[in-house]
Amino acid sequence: ALRAETCAIRAALENYQRLDISSGILKVSGEIVAFTLGTRSSEEIFVVQIEKADVNYAGSYPAINKLFAERNCTDVKYINREEDLGLEGLRKAKLSYKPDILRMKYIAKIKG
Repeated sequence: ALRAETCAIRAALENYQRLDISSGILKVSGEIVAFTLGTRSSEEIFVVQIEKADVNYAGSYPAINKLFAERNCTDVKYINREEDLGLEGLRKAKLSYKPDILRMKYIAKIKG
């Protein structure tokens, strides 16, 4: 899963302009400690597709999220922070933003 995620991030960065992706980085003492990538999916929705931070820097995830939203999402009604992957900590963090809408996710499997 980590390899696939790394591949997806690399592809997004290599096709940055063509995909019309917005990005942000958070630096501490000149070192990148967090980054995020996303794009507008409609007039009302901005989708944050990738958000990574070094957990050794307390508050790096909330900081990159807040700063990115302040600079890139002021003209949209909703920010879709995507999947929580079923991870309790990530779900708790995302719910702390008091989302207006929660959608059910489904997984389809081929029988046999």
